[in-house]
Amino acid sequence: MSFSKGELEYIIGREIKTFRAPTLPNALSHKTILITGAGGTIGSEICRQIARFEPKHLILFGHGENSIYEITKELSRCFAKQKITSVIGDVQHCEDIQRVFTKYDVDIVYHAAAHKHVPLMEQNPYVAFSNNVLGTKYLVDLAEDFAVEKFIMISTDKAVAPTSVMGATKKIAETIVANKNAESRTSFATVRFGNVLDSRGSVIPLFREQIKHGGPLTVTHPEMARFFMTIEEAANLVIEASLIVNGGEIFVLDMGAEVKIINIAKRLVTLIDDGNLPIIFSGIRPGEKLHEVLMEEAERAVKDTSLNLFIGKALTGNEHGIEYLIHQAKKYSGFELRAKLLELANTTSMLNEVL
Repeated sequence: MSFSKGELEYIIGREIKTFRAPTLPNALSHKTILITGAGGTIGSEICRQIARFEPKHLILFGHGENSIYEITKELSRCFAKQKITSVIGDVQHCEDIQRVFTKYDVDIVYHAAAHKHVPLMEQNPYVAFSNNVLGTKYLVDLAEDFAVEKFIMISTDKAVAPTSVMGATKKIAETIVANKNAESRTSFATVRFGNVLDSRGSVIPLFREQIKHGGPLTVTHPEMARFFMTIEEAANLVIEASLIVNGGEIFVLDMGAEVKIINIAKRLVTLIDDGNLPIIFSGIRPGEKLHEVLMEEAERAVKDTSLNLFIGKALTGNEHGIEYLIHQAKKYSGFELRAKLLELANTTSMLNEVL
């Protein structure tokens, strides 16, 4: 079941932001574009949106063969003239990425590959570190080595003052991107998401399943609230950022006020059922916050009203500490690695506040 624009606006309690696409030709035409995590919810939507701008070559990179197959098949049907190459690989394996950069002259990278599930990453800190930190480091280094023009990484508001493994790994990844931009001719920048409505593994599919089985719907806490954006808004934000990037920015969509998760649950029940299903509180899960923050004060975000964006300065940070952790991570227990990740991520933030 998919929701109409009006239903989505009802669920998140605000108007959906529109994307003013450039006329052709544009900054994406005649470019070779690499999208990591191309089979995921966001990666596949980025593929759909970019294909409209007639790039020279789309390279779809992902480790899930079925999801890559599906988005390749869809794009080939809808954009018959578009040159598409599908690559099965893993950002955790440097050699997989290097083969792509060696074989193809990549102009723009959209880095959408990430582990994002907060409770699961609490239980699997090395997997989160390997995918979100090491994968980003490999991509960033190779993008510079092969003189890529632009590199846009997708991050999350959970990276701001992180309390979870997932948030900490994304904060460290943001810092890797910012550090590289400071010393590179490639333009590196980060796009920071709120919660993406109806994305794979998010709360909407969970609520749908619970409604299908007659309830109850489970909400962790009555005050739990998040900033929400639609899948289309998320992909559009990434593309918008790549069109205006100079390097060293953090881009965040103006998502209005945060929305309580319990209100999302109630609105979904109204749309799908008769509004009478019970809602129970299951308790805050490990790593979760009651509220998220979109930007750090030190990022000095400025709102661009015409683009519905906040644009801040990405913060560089503890490069030595990051390199040390990369070399030592395998030696730590899961408990120790979690502590090291949170310490490094939050120390990086504090360093920038001092600077």
